[in-house]
Amino acid sequence: MGHISSRARPLTVLCVAPIVVLGFCLIVSARAGIRGRGKYCGVVVFDHWDTCFLLSGPYITYISGAVKDDLRPYKGIAMQVDALDVIQPMNPGDALIRKYKIIGLAPDVPHSVTTEGLEFVVRDDFGPNGTPAFVVEVRNAGKRLVAVAPREIGFTLLGLNHVNGFTASDGDSVAWITRANPMWPGAERESTVGDTKYSASYAIDPNTRLAADLQLEPNRSAQIRITFQVPPGHYEFMVGYGGGVHEGKSLASNAVIFEVSDGGLASLSR
Repeated sequence: MGHISSRARPLTVLCVAPIVVLGFCLIVSARAGIRGRGKYCGVVVFDHWDTCFLLSGPYITYISGAVKDDLRPYKGIAMQVDALDVIQPMNPGDALIRKYKIIGLAPDVPHSVTTEGLEFVVRDDFGPNGTPAFVVEVRNAGKRLVAVAPREIGFTLLGLNHVNGFTASDGDSVAWITRANPMWPGAERESTVGDTKYSASYAIDPNTRLAADLQLEPNRSAQIRITFQVPPGHYEFMVGYGGGVHEGKSLASNAVIFEVSDGGLASLSR
């Protein structure tokens, strides 16, 4: 699955609608995000399918299955690696690291968003109708006022990797939705593999959209409700915050694994 976006500058959208389409031809980034050799940071994630990647806010950098085990002891920790062999099937798009050296913990970067004291918690909100919906809670568990940057919050929906030549993941899963944040009301993307068309979309409850200048007092929180429309299958949803691709320390929420039935009903899975 390809994901078209750029961190550095806003996107130029070639259509105007309540739901923005994330198709290959409908969104163009103002500047391509080239992924080459160098330092990468992110929380080390091994998902439900044991695919490994670095989650850095809205961005994913996949780690090849052939070399992922060196990072297994650091699962859930924000790390920095020196990538020695990187491929990027689409530009802009996610990358796959095929060779790297572990540097250590992801550093604090001056002038970046603060992660100190913040926690992100995801819980399902399927309700009696089985709607694939979730509540994302942003908590200030620290002792000081913290500014939260909604543009640095990244929604990541993982699903099976249907190889189409454009995915950076060489594992069994890939991000169906990524580079999405609560500043967008929603988005949809489509991909065709052979004769099958896949579509995935999300929408943010407008009553839970975060202010661009959100500040949280100690022991206070804010919530975002997000709803997905996806084909039947198994999925994993989590949230990242801060860090950027090459930058510094980031956070990751818990992951919720769920499945959607042929009738569109969501339920938790293990």
